[in-house]
This record gives sequence, C-alpha cells and structure tokens, in this order.
Amino acid sequence: MSEPLAQYRRKRDFTGTREPPGKAARARASGPLSFVVQRHQARALHYDFRLELDGVLVSWAVPKGPSRDPDVKRLAIKVEDHPVEYGKFEGDIPKGHYGAGHVDIWDSGTWAPDGDPQRGLARGHLRFTLHGGTLKGAWALLRLGKEDNQWLLRKLDDDAVVEGDDAEAGNNAKAAKTTTTAKSGKTVKTVKAAKAARTDKAEGRRAPLPAALEPQLATLVDAPPQGPGWSYEVKYDGYRILCRFQKGRARLVSRSGKDWTERMAALADALSALDLPDGWMDGEVVCLDERGISDFQLLQNALDGRTLDLSFMAFDLPYWNGADLRALPLSERQSRLEAVLAALPEGGPLLMTQRLEVADGTEGRAAWSEACRLSLEGLICKRLDSPYVAGRGTAWLKLKCRPRQEYVIGGYTAPGGSRKHFGALLVGLRKGRKLEYAGRVGTGFSAATLSSLHKKLSALEADASPFDGELPGPGRYGRGAGEVHWVKPELVAEIHYAGLTQDKLLRQASFVGLREDKPASEVSGETAAAPAESGAGPGDKVGKTRITHPGRVIIHDPDTTKLELARYYEAAGGLIMPHLQGRRIALLRCPDGTDATCFFQKHITGKLPGGLERDGEHLLIQSIEGVIALVQRGVIEFHTWGAREPKPGEPDRITIDLDPGPDVPWKAVAEGAQLARGLMEEIGLAPFLKTTGGKGLHLVAPIRPTQPWDTVKGLAHALANELARVIPERFTSNMAKVRRQGRIFVDYLRNGNGATAIAAYSARARAGAPVSLPVGWDALESGQDLRGAACNIRNAVSRARESADPWRGYEAARKTVGPRMLKKMGL
Repeated sequence: MSEPLAQYRRKRDFTGTREPPGKAARARASGPLSFVVQRHQARALHYDFRLELDGVLVSWAVPKGPSRDPDVKRLAIKVEDHPVEYGKFEGDIPKGHYGAGHVDIWDSGTWAPDGDPQRGLARGHLRFTLHGGTLKGAWALLRLGKEDNQWLLRKLDDDAVVEGDDAEAGNNAKAAKTTTTAKSGKTVKTVKAAKAARTDKAEGRRAPLPAALEPQLATLVDAPPQGPGWSYEVKYDGYRILCRFQKGRARLVSRSGKDWTERMAALADALSALDLPDGWMDGEVVCLDERGISDFQLLQNALDGRTLDLSFMAFDLPYWNGADLRALPLSERQSRLEAVLAALPEGGPLLMTQRLEVADGTEGRAAWSEACRLSLEGLICKRLDSPYVAGRGTAWLKLKCRPRQEYVIGGYTAPGGSRKHFGALLVGLRKGRKLEYAGRVGTGFSAATLSSLHKKLSALEADASPFDGELPGPGRYGRGAGEVHWVKPELVAEIHYAGLTQDKLLRQASFVGLREDKPASEVSGETAAAPAESGAGPGDKVGKTRITHPGRVIIHDPDTTKLELARYYEAAGGLIMPHLQGRRIALLRCPDGTDATCFFQKHITGKLPGGLERDGEHLLIQSIEGVIALVQRGVIEFHTWGAREPKPGEPDRITIDLDPGPDVPWKAVAEGAQLARGLMEEIGLAPFLKTTGGKGLHLVAPIRPTQPWDTVKGLAHALANELARVIPERFTSNMAKVRRQGRIFVDYLRNGNGATAIAAYSARARAGAPVSLPVGWDALESGQDLRGAACNIRNAVSRARESADPWRGYEAARKTVGPRMLKKMGL
C-alpha cells in the first residue's frame, strides 16, 4: 500500500463501493498533468477539486464550487489525496459508505504549475494554469493560517475571467438571479435598500427643515478624556461645512453661515445627483491624497481652480427626512447617518468619517499617537450619549498632533536673498479688540503661494501696525528681514509650529494655507497646548549629555521618566545604531511627555549637538551620543527613510506594515504575517520580522539599491493589493476604517520617497513604553501576543542579548528587484 493513499483507503470499503482503490502512487508524469472537478451531491452539494501531482490527485472540497470571477474567492477544504484513477469516476456511492451520494465529472483537463508545485503547497500559495472545458487560465490556491486544511481557491485576472460566475451557472445549471433596473443598472436589492434609507423616518421630533443651522464645535485639549463612553474620529485637514439638502439640491454652508456652494460647485452638483431627502449633514470638505489622507494644500489648489476632486466627509446628521435629530445621542445620529450612506453607490463624493474603537483614556492616548504617526491632523473625541448642541462645549474635544493654529496676518517683511515677493509673515492673535503679536512665519511657501499671497497682501497694505503696543526689535522679525509692510488684519493663516517661547512667540513656524472659511474677528487665541522653552536644570548625565528634568514622567503604565528613556537608548546603542546610521531621520517629540502635545519633526534648526549631522535639509545620526542628545530635546521615537546614504534616491528595503483592525485577534495577525511572508518569498524576497510597538507587525525585506522610489513603492503596492484580492476576508489595502473591520490593513505607504517607518529598537510614545523589536519567525509559533508593550524598554535589551540575533543574515539576504520580480506582480 502506498503511503500517500493510506488515508483514502482507510475511509472506504471497496467491496461495497465502485470507487477505485487505486494503484501505488506513480512517479511524476512526464506528460501534462491532469485535473478534474467532480460535482458531489452528498449530504450537502459540494465540488471536489483535484490536481494530479506526484502520482496522486491532491484534493480539496469546495462547498460552493469554483468561480471564474476574480472578485469571488471560494473556501476550499483540503482532504486526503485520491488515486489518479479517481479522476474518471462517476456514479453513486452507496448509502452507509463514506461520502454517500451521486458524483458527476463537472470539468476536467490538464494543468500547469507556476514554479515548483511542492514548494508552493508547502508555503501555502500555489499558482497554476488550467486548460479545461469550463475552467481556464490562471488560478491560485492560498492556505489560511497554519492549519493545512483551510484554503481559498480563486481565479486570477486574465482573458478567461467570467464576471458574476458561480459553479452552477458555469455548468448551465440553475443560475442565481440578479435582477437590475433598466434605468440605473443597479440591482433591485440596492435600489430597495436606497429607497428604504430614504423613506426611513428616524425617531426624533417632527419639524420642518431649518433654514440655517449653527454647528457644534470642539474644545481643544492636551490629553484624551478619561473613562468610557467616548467616540474617537479622525480630525480632517479641510473646511468644516454643513450640507443642506432640499428638493434634491445640495447647498454647502461654512461654520460661520457663509454660502460656499458656488465655490465648491462640482462637489455640490455631485451631492445633488445623489437625490437624497431633505436634511442637514455636518462634515468636512477635504481633498484626499494618494494615501487617502486629507491634504489642506491640495484643498486650496482645488479651490483656486486647479482640477482636483473634493469629498464631503460626513460625521453627523442633525436633521433628516422630516425629523429633527439633534436631541438624540450621537451614537444614534451616527447610526442613522451610516444607514443613509450604506445605500449609496461606492466611489461617490459622500463618505463616512473614520471612527476608532477606543475603550478609555489609555487607549485614547495610544490612538492619538498612532494618528500622529500616520501624519493625520489629530483626533476628535465625542461623548456617545451627547445631543447636538450649537457652539463650543466639552461634549466634543479635539486632540491635535503637531501644534497648529489659525493666526491673523498683520504684516510681512521684504524678501531677502533669492526669495521673491516677501520674506515672512507677521502674525498675531486677538485678545478682545486688540491684536497681540505672536511671531513670524518664514517657511512652508511654494513659489505659487508666495506670488498669490503677495497679491492679496498688497491689496490690504496699511500705513500703521495693527498689532497692540511695541513689537520686539527688527531682529525679531528675522535676520536681515529688511523693510516691514503692514496690512489690514483681515487674512487668516493656518500655521504649524514646534512650540512657544517663554514670551509666547512661535518657534519653527510653518505656513499651511489661508483659512478663507474663518473671519479674522473669530481668531482669538484657542492656542494649541505647546511646551514653553525652559532653562537647563541640574539633571543627570547619560554619556556626555546632561538630561534636564530627569524625573519628568513622559510615558505612563507604568510611569517612565525622561532619564529612564535616555538610559534605555544608551544600553541599546549597539543594537539600534545599525538601523539608524546613514538613514534620514524623522523624530516624534513630546517635550512635556505624552500627556501633552507630541509632534513630528524632520529638521532641526541651529547648531547640532555631537553625534548628529545634516545632509542638506535632512538629519542624520552618526552615534548614540546623537540619539541621547535628541532624547534630551524631548524625542521619544525615531523613524527612518527606506534608503541609505550615499543612495538616498534608491531604497534598500521594502517594508510591509500589517495594521490590524481593533477587532482582529493576535492569532489572525500572526497567521496574516505568515501569509504575507509566503507571497513575498514567492516573488523572490526574503522578509524579516519585527514588532511595531503597536498592534501590528512589520515585514522588512532587504533589497539592493538599484531601483527608484516609485518602482519599489509600486511593488509594495502590488503586494498589498494581491493579499487583499486573494483573501479579502482577512486583508485590505484601503486604509478607510469601514474597510478595516475584522481585517488587516496592508500598509505599503512606508515605501515612498520621504515616507518613514519606526526604526528597530526605537521606543514608542505609548502606554508601557513599547519597543519595535526584531523577532524571528518562530516567535509567531509560540502563541505569545507580541503586540503593544509586550516588548518594552525594560526587557528589549535583555531579550536581544539572551537569544541569537533573529536578523542574522539580513545583509546577505538582499535581493535585486528586477524585471522578473516585477513581472510576477504584473508591473
């Protein structure tokens, strides 16, 4: 008896069934390999998918049958190998015998593996081509997790695709009905859902449609609220807009009541085309970049007439379809809003805000840090039980990442050097009827912005300063600033800044854009909490660096001091420096700890301390002395570019960031990493594994620096899309929160020029002071949950020293991203 068929034979009594016992497994056939699909009407109808390999039929039971539509993935349960002779079997298996029921041959033909089929099966990712009567073209079988019996069968995109196909329809049996409307082409189900959403009369006070609506506003805070009962939403970088729907037409109104419909005519027309009932939606008008993140500069470009798509990001539903919903709790209003949006076609102008599931203030702090890491503007915290109340209150709170504020422009300086139009803006904040000087803003301008803003400033020139009292001497306007021009204080600028000096002037201020939606009279000093400059105290020394405020608690759960963080980096110097040297750095600074404002920074002005140097405008770390000097300045996290000097334009690694939704268990994350590893290895990459200090994992594949950024990012994008296409139940390459429920977001955006990833052995500004730690692939087999603070500044160094380097062989594993690898991913 041949061992591969032992299980098959143990399950059957061949004296009572006509199924073939089969001969001994033969050597691999020299000619074409056969395949067969048998329609098996047993206790439940299913299809048996069998591929000839090494003298047997490797077999899977596919409950719903193969589908020729790439968007339809079928569960395939791997069963025992069958003899090759079974491929010709048809007829009845008698009652009382294993698999009792009727068997027909549904399709058959030959197949050809893509690469080594045994290796593909072992790794859980087998690609192949079928030449059958019904099934043709490229296909894939993908194993789900560590269990050998759970697989997915899917058609790959090629000329043999049949959209909407299922097994029964493909065999000319009874097809599933899909009725569509002649007018719209939408399914009847979709039309009925949309109609139901339109006619659903939400509970609430019956009232006529209000002519105007004053928005609810959020109060700026420097720490997340404590306790449960709060909803966290992404803070978008756009214009706060209320949308009023009446008789099929949409009107866009700013928070101050100004009509912006004509200014955003294309968006208003697109919203009107949705044919929604009368109502008010509250939201933000945004322009999304290629990462799906709102970009204020892109929004300004769109409003200046450059063709860019605008989206309305809805987050509240104060009034809808004859009912005033403002007295209902936020949770109910947002549930109604979600139902309205769910009935609309995908890809439209109306989107639902991204919401985060946060249990308490500790998780809120971690979510805030993650939002900042993703370069988002911040988070909005809202009480789930709160009604919609006009004006600013404490039911809605906002957490900003880098300090950011609207300032009134009161003047500008003449340009110096090669700068054209003007040098810097002089800005202030209103205190009552007075405009108090707040500092100068000299960076963040493009050539086009300098030109357009100068025209607007010139039209507002005034003879006298609008600022209250004497301003600091000319040197405070900027070195060599020259002549100062005063303007009427009517323009409002959005400003990023690093902090405030002791006399409350802006430090490292950068222009973001004009706020045309806010009048200057309202910009009165809702200033983001920011650290003031402080003198050096006695402190403790770490290496050559004196740590001021050594006892300041900068991270909680447990409390971690600034001195403890500096000593961790000193101890981890030999571990972290190979991951920092030669790479441009981005820093997360929390000068007053994670309870206060944290912000990202890529540049440092002034004289650099020892161990640091500049590469043009970028920062490089040459020794652990530089790391500790940055910790003294409030840095907690170190993020690195994917390229190394002397080739900053050619990345030397690919980073795939697996970012699971909040409801994805650790086991699924670990299995997802193994699946991603299999795909990367299949195309020729050698990925290494590390924790992120958050809820996900990084797969880092070393490559030779031979390709430009766009090529490497394109390859990473293709890997993410492939995982999402093959197993949409587990993966998504779309960062939208609605797509991430129960799934892992495969983030490929770490691979763009200027994008960064947390460095190995860097601490994180999160509860427990976690560390991004390199680990071996066998760590996923232990069952230990490696997320969050499982690896932290208290155990990371000892863990690294007590075991063999899990990344040994990293340099030797570099691969070349060439035509063959790119072709495998369709590039």
